[in-house]
Amino acid sequence: MYTDQESTHVTTKFSWRRALAVPAALSLALGGVLLTSTAASAAVGNLVVTAPAVNSTTDSRTVTVTGTAAAGANIRVFTDASGTTELGRTVTNRQSGAFSVQLTPYAVTAPTAQSIYVTGDIGFSGFEDPVTRAFNLPIAKYITIDTPAAGPVDSRTFNVTGTATQGSTVIVSGAGRELGRQNLGNANTYSIPVTFTDADAVAQTLSVNGIVGGSGIDPVTRDITLPAVVAPAPAKTLVLDAPAQGTTTDSRTVTFTGTAPAGSTVIVNADDADGAELGRANLGNGTTFSIEVAYTEDDDVAQTVFVSGFVGGSGFDNTVTRDFELPAVVEPIVLDVPVITAPVNGEVVVGDRVTFQGTGTPGSDIGVIAVPTAELEQLEARIAAAQAAEQPSTLAQPNPQPEAVDPAERVIVGEDGTWSVTVATVPGDYTAVAISALLDEDGQPVLDANGDAIVAGPSNEVEFSVVAATAVVPAGTTPVAATPAGLAYTGSDNQGLALGLGAALTLAGAGLAFAARRRAKLASIAE
Repeated sequence: MYTDQESTHVTTKFSWRRALAVPAALSLALGGVLLTSTAASAAVGNLVVTAPAVNSTTDSRTVTVTGTAAAGANIRVFTDASGTTELGRTVTNRQSGAFSVQLTPYAVTAPTAQSIYVTGDIGFSGFEDPVTRAFNLPIAKYITIDTPAAGPVDSRTFNVTGTATQGSTVIVSGAGRELGRQNLGNANTYSIPVTFTDADAVAQTLSVNGIVGGSGIDPVTRDITLPAVVAPAPAKTLVLDAPAQGTTTDSRTVTFTGTAPAGSTVIVNADDADGAELGRANLGNGTTFSIEVAYTEDDDVAQTVFVSGFVGGSGFDNTVTRDFELPAVVEPIVLDVPVITAPVNGEVVVGDRVTFQGTGTPGSDIGVIAVPTAELEQLEARIAAAQAAEQPSTLAQPNPQPEAVDPAERVIVGEDGTWSVTVATVPGDYTAVAISALLDEDGQPVLDANGDAIVAGPSNEVEFSVVAATAVVPAGTTPVAATPAGLAYTGSDNQGLALGLGAALTLAGAGLAFAARRRAKLASIAE
């Protein structure tokens, strides 16, 4: 047994040995890392490509690349040194370093002359000696037809195009005879012009075959339909295509189009007492004409013209008379700016109903927007911010308040030019304006000639208050009792109202209306 002193001595000696062993172990470990890092940073050499041989011709268009390199190395084969298109990859044998990579098969249309770029890496180091190898593919015998497509062709003269074996002679046949041929030389595309005569049948089968290296290439066929042979029109015949007889033109600016002999002059005349000339066109080498005539708003809807002309010093064999109608002149519809006559500015309405009254254009729809006066500037600011950001307004959408009586009811100005609508509301100070629009029987906006909705407003701005029936009316004001409800409405979370015009009005629209009214007031004050 050890004494306490001996025990202490032995323990101390053992601890020092362990302490000395730690840096030694770290040095060995770090040394190993450094050795490994140094070896990995060196470039890998000894890449050898044995097949395909330089400038050899492979037995197949499915090419296998073989060779040797460092054991366990990654081998990659590309079309060229850019490394954009990879054709195949593998890992060398971990004992011998041999590798074999079967490349993506080359298409029959690929040129016979090819080149590959072989490279790779082991660890983090690439080969120092990548190999570029040129070789040839075996000739593939093939023919394709690109144009014309099967079915009708536009003309009896056209080009037959496609691809074929490099160096072959391509022959196109049809209608029982050879139509054309082309020797491709080093190319593998062809374009052969062919012509069918007027005597050839409409239904035809094109046959394209070829010859390469003294042997034939299996033909390919394409069924087509030639245009029918049309008898030529008389040398001096005029044809007027538009406007069609008895139709109504889309505009009071009318374009007369048609065909006439090349080199002729076509004239459009009014069919009136003096036969005034409306327009003419010189065709030059063309055979089509387009003559634009602008009729005024004072011209009659019903119009008749006669079109004639001359070529080579003599007139056409025919003239064309054409009756048509111009669109009627539509007077623009202008709505009166609506006016709110009740409530009036400063009025106090007692109860839970408010009746809006006013004037406008008979038959138009009225929309009334009421917003809590205290929130008006905030509403305008939010609308302006949304417009500046070119984004839809983020204002809360209208939510139901008191139960609606008839949500579909519209506020329409009567024949006497007045309108009225009664709604339920809650106590508060409000500012209201009205907007007018012309809607059809389905409640959709009527558009003007420019495609814009026909609207008017905003009206005069009215500030009023609503107090509960039990509330004390401020001194100096005249309380007005609200009449029974007569129209559904929707309100926002802040008790704003949007009445009439259906979905055409939202509180966002109210902000715009108030903004417009406020700008008008400021301009008036400035003056």
